[in-house]
Amino acid sequence: MNDPEQQWSSWRSREILIRGAGDAAPIPLEIRGVFGAQLDAHVVQRTESLQIAGYGSTLWGRSRQRFVLPSDFNSLRLYRHGGKATFTGAGGWKVRRLAEEEVELAAGEMSGEGPWVLRVADGAEKRLRITWNKGQYAGTLTRFGPAFGAGEELSAQHHTHETISVKGPVYLLLNAQHWSLATD
Repeated sequence: MNDPEQQWSSWRSREILIRGAGDAAPIPLEIRGVFGAQLDAHVVQRTESLQIAGYGSTLWGRSRQRFVLPSDFNSLRLYRHGGKATFTGAGGWKVRRLAEEEVELAAGEMSGEGPWVLRVADGAEKRLRITWNKGQYAGTLTRFGPAFGAGEELSAQHHTHETISVKGPVYLLLNAQHWSLATD
């Protein structure tokens, strides 16, 4: 999806409106950080009289993360700051709305680092066998679909190995330093 209206970038902290009127599904996003800076990203629901902040994530340097804007939120707030008061990094951050086909299907054996988004196709049911952080400490799996509003956490709080069944269509946000999964 290379539509310029579905891509945003800036050198500054900023809030961007992502969801248009009538758009009710969760929206997968890819965020690229800034060399030499920290970028904090948080989902926000904004109306003329109300602002509610949701979950967030931090990117260090030019790392890349995938994120989901839940169906109950319409904006993404990005706050850029550096490690030193006089240096806030070089270059700008970028956010891109992903087309459904750009999000990998949860299938076979997979692994990754940091927050990452996978999808389960419509009507498909998957059993996910997940190992969080090489079995050392727990991570989180959150599913996003129109029926789940701000998202529904499926993982157990202290489990390092889990088997979770998920039925599509949904987006899955895996959040851990390292995760690996296998499907049936």
